[in-house]
Amino acid sequence: MEIGLLIGRGYMNKHFFRCPWIVVLCLMLWLTACSSEAVDEKPKKKSFQAATEIEGMLREGPGKFAGDRYDEEKVNKALRKLPDDLTADQAYTRLIQLLAEDYGPALREIEEFDPSLQIGELKFTDKEDEDQKQGKEQAKQVHVEILLDASGSMAGRIRDGVKMDLAKEAIENFVSDMPENAKISLRVYGHKGSNRKQDQKESCASTEVVYPHGSYVKGKFGKALNSFEPTGWTPLAAAMEEARQDLKPYAGEDAENIIYVVSDGIETCGGDPVKAAKSLYNSDIQAVVNIIGFDVDDAGQQALKKVAEAGGGEYKTANTREELNQSFGIDWDEIEKEVSKVWYNVDTSLAINKHQQEMIWEVEKIAGDISYFNQFEGGTLYQIYDREVARLEAAVEELDQQGKLSDSTALTKKIEHRYELMKKYRMEQYEHLESRVEKVLENAEKKRDENLEK
Repeated sequence: MEIGLLIGRGYMNKHFFRCPWIVVLCLMLWLTACSSEAVDEKPKKKSFQAATEIEGMLREGPGKFAGDRYDEEKVNKALRKLPDDLTADQAYTRLIQLLAEDYGPALREIEEFDPSLQIGELKFTDKEDEDQKQGKEQAKQVHVEILLDASGSMAGRIRDGVKMDLAKEAIENFVSDMPENAKISLRVYGHKGSNRKQDQKESCASTEVVYPHGSYVKGKFGKALNSFEPTGWTPLAAAMEEARQDLKPYAGEDAENIIYVVSDGIETCGGDPVKAAKSLYNSDIQAVVNIIGFDVDDAGQQALKKVAEAGGGEYKTANTREELNQSFGIDWDEIEKEVSKVWYNVDTSLAINKHQQEMIWEVEKIAGDISYFNQFEGGTLYQIYDREVARLEAAVEELDQQGKLSDSTALTKKIEHRYELMKKYRMEQYEHLESRVEKVLENAEKKRDENLEK
């Protein structure tokens, strides 16, 4: 730096100028010194830290040996270079740097997934136009809660089959055909303990929401229906009291609250269902209570009619599968008429069915798991994280054998946690893609049915 000052202040004599190479050398030394200072000011690179949330995990790869770059011998060689006595956090971070997979291809498939259906000049998508949105905003919100009797008598049989199975079938048919703006919940009662005297207390205290209030999702609703069996007593009043709390958030003029009770008998737990129904109807939620008596004797019908009247609703009796479905408002005669008119638009129906099968397979290829079809190796997302966890587990075993881990169990739990987060993410994406397909099919079927009515 002093040389530069000398040059700038004119301290060079005539002998200095006779050797021009000295001038060049001085300038080079000066520039080098300035460059070194600039390098020293460059910020240090942040050290890598493995993600703990799914969004970060999906984007922190690819690691050094991800995908086709994986070589077990090279991986083990890299592991031998790691320091001893690694903590679970330290070892996990190093393993992610080496073995984290590239989820980019799967994420792009999800983002670019197109479930739209083209039939002639019409294109059906999973989007709604502005008119549909405004119509929904102006429509009254419908809230339906179904109370299903799971007492032991529902395990009995009628000519068409087991009463509980028929009830579940009818409920599924009903909710799958509800308006788009309707929200549904399913509460069961009497599903614990048994119908023996010693289990009465436990059974009479059992009432539970098995499908939380929300939109109808076919797979989830079916799973909820299969989560219980008929076994105990009949705490009808308690179930209605709980239903009032369930629907309490949905009070107001813009809401219509409806309760359907499906039961094959009267209250057997000492409650007062008439009082409970009246309380529901006269409360701020103004819930209408409809009762469907399934294979009920005359005395039971009279008792259940009083409950429905107190709740401002209707009582209907059913003794067969067809009558049970009709009790929910399903007109089987009308359905038969619709089937007879399918020939009118058979090409559209075939196109919808074909598209449905194609889209099911596309969803599987992106987010399906290995158990869907025989010899099916799983969708893109499944294959990536399944390969990743297998390699991570092999690396943990190698590190453990080399004695480099302070706590191999804690490290294994971290990898298992990563796997569970990936699995949950895949299942969520599967349901999301499936719902998009269902929306397209609904729009296409709606247009087809409008044509059939013309």
